[in-house]
Amino acid sequence: MKRIDFVWPEGKIGALTTSWDDATIHDRHLVEILNHHGMKGTFNVNSGHLHMDNRIAADEVKKLYAGQEVAVHTVTHPWLERQPEDMVMSEVIGDRLALEALVGYPVRGMALPQGTYDARVLRILAEAGILYVRPTAIEECRFNLPGNFMEWKVTCHHKADLKALWHEFLILDKWSTHRLFYLWGHSYEFHNDGNWDQIEAFAKLAGKTPDIWFATNMEIYDYVTAWRKLQCSVDVSSIKNTAAVTVWYHGEKGISCIRPGEIIAL
Repeated sequence: MKRIDFVWPEGKIGALTTSWDDATIHDRHLVEILNHHGMKGTFNVNSGHLHMDNRIAADEVKKLYAGQEVAVHTVTHPWLERQPEDMVMSEVIGDRLALEALVGYPVRGMALPQGTYDARVLRILAEAGILYVRPTAIEECRFNLPGNFMEWKVTCHHKADLKALWHEFLILDKWSTHRLFYLWGHSYEFHNDGNWDQIEAFAKLAGKTPDIWFATNMEIYDYVTAWRKLQCSVDVSSIKNTAAVTVWYHGEKGISCIRPGEIIAL
């Protein structure tokens, strides 16, 4: 029986995504750094805090995060597992409504405020149309794809030894083409700790790495989900891509792709 193996777009060996919470004014400098080095970030925004001191203004959200991703972080940043179900729904739907009005596209990703949750919260988030959730601040130091995007574990916080982890990431077995590096944090921590040089050094290091795909959280979700939902004939002689994104794979003839709506013969 024939088979295909997962690879990132254009056959790249790995992917890097980042996630940043709370939308403080320090995101301005962080976005500048990411853009300069060709990196992507997902910025999780509390819409109810945009008017507060040290938070970005609502009218700069669309321009500031252009080319990046805006995601849900709830309206007011509560401990969701301590809230009644209707309140959880209001916090998430309210944030979606406000953010979508600002950026002009569906906002369906999320980082949980406080990083905590229970099964009830995850059920409500799915009902609210959320497609992926970063539920925890615990460092996993892993490079695997999430088995469940509603419990998407990170690789590390930005205070970890990023240089060492990046080296470890790059020297994985050549067959580990599903490798993913997921960095998270808060831009205000660089300001408070006086160590902007830390993220600048990492961005310079990672941004120069060939064969790595730099993507937002949603771009990772869309690609991996499309790959996993490829439709195969029983004898795996043909495969159909029903998604809206081009999917790449490694087969007997090397790296190939399947475009949206395309059916290929193996």
